[in-house]
Amino acid sequence: MEEEIQNNKRIKKEKKYWDKLTPRYEPFIEKYWKIYPSLLDKISEDVNSEDIVLDVATGPGLDALKIAERASKVYAIDISEPMIEEAKKKAEEKKIKNVEFSVEDAYALPFDNEMFDTVICNSALHNMVNPQKALSEIRRVLKPNGRLIATIVGIGESHKFKLAMAIYKFFTAFPVFHKLNLDESANMIAKSGFTIANKETIKHPEDRMPILYIVAEMRIKNDFR
Repeated sequence: MEEEIQNNKRIKKEKKYWDKLTPRYEPFIEKYWKIYPSLLDKISEDVNSEDIVLDVATGPGLDALKIAERASKVYAIDISEPMIEEAKKKAEEKKIKNVEFSVEDAYALPFDNEMFDTVICNSALHNMVNPQKALSEIRRVLKPNGRLIATIVGIGESHKFKLAMAIYKFFTAFPVFHKLNLDESANMIAKSGFTIANKETIKHPEDRMPILYIVAEMRIKNDFR
C-alpha cells in the first residue's frame, strides 16, 4: 500500500513537471541541443526497416516520428498527456500513419512480453527516479536478440557538468537524478540484463554537454556472437 502511494505521488509529480514544460520543450531543444537533428538521424539509422519499435518517454514525438519514416511500426509513450497530444498533432499534420501514441508510465508498460524488435529511450533514463524499473520493463517487452538504443545526457563526464546541472536543478527543479559518465551509464544498463553492443560519446561543438549513446542487446543464452 505504501509503495502504491509513493508511486502515485511520483507519477503526479512527473506529470506536473512535463505537462508544464510541453510548450517550451521544442524551443529548449533547438536552443541548447544543436546535436538533436543528427542524433535523430543516428537513432533512425540504427533501426531496421522491418522493426516494430517502442519509443519510451517520447515527449512531443520528435523521435517517434523520425523513426516512423524508417520502421515498420512505432508505438510511443510518455507520462505527459499534453506531450502526447502534441505528438499526435504532429503525426496528423505530417500524415504519418504507422505510429501510435499513448499516455503511459515507463515503469509499467502496457505491452505484451517480447513484442518489440527495438526500444528507444532518448534522453530520459537520467530523469527517472528509478531507471532500473523502466529498464526491467523494456527488457520484458523486447524480443530475444532485440535492441535498446538509449541516450543519456553526459552530466557525469566532468565535475564542471555536474556543478552546472546542480545549479540548474536548484533554480528550475529540473528532474535529473543520475549524473553518470559513459561507463557508469553502460554499467547501469548491463546490470538490468542487457549486453552492451556499442557505447560512445557524441557532442555538437555548440552544445555544453555531450550525449552518451548506448546500444544494448537482449541476447538469448545460446547466442554467443
